[in-house]
Amino acid sequence: MWQAPDIQDVATEVGQCLVKGDTSSAFRVIARFLEFYDQADWPNRERMVLPRPDSTGSERYDAMLAGIVEYACATHRVVAPAWVNDPEFFLDEFWFVSGMKSLHADAIVHSPISFKRRGVFLTQGALTYA
Repeated sequence: MWQAPDIQDVATEVGQCLVKGDTSSAFRVIARFLEFYDQADWPNRERMVLPRPDSTGSERYDAMLAGIVEYACATHRVVAPAWVNDPEFFLDEFWFVSGMKSLHADAIVHSPISFKRRGVFLTQGALTYA
């Protein structure tokens, strides 16, 4: 029986995308995790976020993974796992994911706090799915 991937599965898949230089697929994998989490039942949600993921090979994407877990948990009023507060999940320099300077103000205003506090900035609607 199929079950939604946990955050370690996501980290592995993101790392594979990054090795290929496919950052847009890496971001889609992370956004898809949020969709799966939203649709999961309570026991599966806990299973999905509990394991501390291995590094994706990118500090930026590691921080984004912790941000998505914290965001998903907060959205459903669940305490996030302690690993999301480990220092390696925070960036020393801001990362504006869009890469477009003209969208920095939008990203500063609209990024969820779980991302902002890590130095990861997303534009409005970046985490929405159809």
